[in-house]
Amino acid sequence: CYHCKLNMKEGEPAVYAERAGYDKLWHPGCFVCCTCGELLVDMIYFWKNGNLYCGRHYCDSERPRCAGCDELIFSNEYTLAEGQNWHLKHFCCFDCDCVLAGITYLTVNDKPVCKPCYMKSHAVV
Repeated sequence: CYHCKLNMKEGEPAVYAERAGYDKLWHPGCFVCCTCGELLVDMIYFWKNGNLYCGRHYCDSERPRCAGCDELIFSNEYTLAEGQNWHLKHFCCFDCDCVLAGITYLTVNDKPVCKPCYMKSHAVV
């Protein structure tokens, strides 16, 4: 078995993945995504750099995912803020929903807030 390295027993079912090559076999329970461990038998699988991936984690290895909507970001323009990737329109002020990409913002309770909302609602008077 390519995953657990144990010998396959005669008559035991085995999974063969064409994209991985003719020299690799898995026990059905070992044919899993290398990131999340999801069983991939009877599922669409992806093979990249010697690893099996489910659809979600293969896509995550190719494109960033927006922290706001949890969708892949296909645009070349996006923002990296607070340690996460965002579509430009999804990185917004938690109070007024104005787009924060490229402007000064502050965080209140780990939530981004534009400077006017911070001054209006959160700053000490």
